[in-house]
Amino acid sequence: MANFRNQFDRTAPLLWLCVALFPISALTADEEVLIIEDELVIDEGTPATPAGELLIIDDQDNQELLIEEGSGSADKSEPGQEILIETNEKPSVEVGDRAVAESSNFSLKLDELWGEYGVFTHSASDANGLGYLHGQATALWTPSSHWDLQASVRLDGYSQHGNRDWDHADLDYDETFIRYRSDNFRLTAGAQKIVWGRIDEFPPTDRLSTHDLSRYIMDDLADRRRASAAIRYEHFFGEKKLDVVFLPWFREAELPGASSVWFPVNRQSGQILGLNSTPASVALIKSAPVDVDASNSDGGFGIRYSGTGEGMDYALTVQKVRQSLPYFNYNSTRGVLEAKYPRSWVLGGDVGVEAMGAIWRFEAGWMSDAPVTRIDGSYDTVNSLNWGAGVEFFPGDGDARVNLQLTGINHDDAPAVIDRTEIYLFGGSFEVPFAQDQWRLKGRFYKGLDTHDLYLNPELAYTGWESQEVYLEAHYFEGAAGTPGAFHQDNSILAVGWRAKF
Repeated sequence: MANFRNQFDRTAPLLWLCVALFPISALTADEEVLIIEDELVIDEGTPATPAGELLIIDDQDNQELLIEEGSGSADKSEPGQEILIETNEKPSVEVGDRAVAESSNFSLKLDELWGEYGVFTHSASDANGLGYLHGQATALWTPSSHWDLQASVRLDGYSQHGNRDWDHADLDYDETFIRYRSDNFRLTAGAQKIVWGRIDEFPPTDRLSTHDLSRYIMDDLADRRRASAAIRYEHFFGEKKLDVVFLPWFREAELPGASSVWFPVNRQSGQILGLNSTPASVALIKSAPVDVDASNSDGGFGIRYSGTGEGMDYALTVQKVRQSLPYFNYNSTRGVLEAKYPRSWVLGGDVGVEAMGAIWRFEAGWMSDAPVTRIDGSYDTVNSLNWGAGVEFFPGDGDARVNLQLTGINHDDAPAVIDRTEIYLFGGSFEVPFAQDQWRLKGRFYKGLDTHDLYLNPELAYTGWESQEVYLEAHYFEGAAGTPGAFHQDNSILAVGWRAKF
């Protein structure tokens, strides 16, 4: 049975069934055409108005533009035909016998259908195969040029079989909001995906978004985010923008079930994703129940100022937010392995520069209260610097694309902990269409530089069908103790899938 998420009730921005009026013209007996709001009046000549002139009336300041049409001679007093165009904020004349049409700018569409099945290639894996089904639909109503109302839902189904079975269906909201826009600002309230930053995969200043770990890292970054309740104000100053976001409710990361191979705690092996293990921690993890629920609170706020110059984009950000990714620590008082979602200050910025035929990106964020676990098992926090540098280029000036990046995490003055205090990764992605764009070869990867940690994701796809693709891909993990590659090294998988976007 599919489960509705609690946050779906919180956003509730759905306002449907509205009628928008738009004016159409109707001829009167004396050849007059009238249009409501912005009025177009065509008169062949009446005693009230002399013929042979184009008269435009602006009702706001009562100014007139008078253009006379004559026979083409120098004497402009010679009569011709008259066109009267009158512009008013509200109609200043009676509607009379006019034809009025009602319309509603409403659309309902299926956004995406996606199916995938994979087999685990290592005999030591806790599962043999994994299936995934996904669908998403969106309803959009635009009653005027200033207002948008959108409701989007997604359905996800998971089926894992082998030594550890796991089946789950989840009905969740996606971006569901009401938005008002004017010439220089935009205000949005409701469930949104807000991903700040410039570096792919691991953007250091992306702290407002809700992560989706239900398929770990198998999907692209855009598919690894969930919508969360937010109030967002965007103000535009020409090429510059001020972005202010408040999260009235905190939404923790979307996690798979505890029996899923992608769950960040493996009670069979006594490991936690990304942490070194000790004999004491292994024993605790194997025996302690796991609590992933977050305490109720707001999610925090963020401010981002960005601009675009000649060949350069930049942004600065200040945030105080709760991180959506869980950090697991043993709570001796409760006797449970508890997920913590600490609140941190984030100060950072990013810049992108076009030079030497490529796009160069740099991003860094200083964060307070990064969670760590001391050797004795106690919970603590430290200051941390997250940074990244990348380059994107298009070989041969064609459709092929290559994106390379170097990222790092450095904990400042960390005590003796079981966490990795320094992490350096070299990674990126590439995409190469070929055979007249009927096929595509792409991939993602990262390689640890401070210690062995490897992830490879090659993919071959046939894209010759409109809006559809079928693909064959692999996800390979390998690493030293305490790395994500080591945690998932038995979960390398070979998958085939079909995906349609409408």
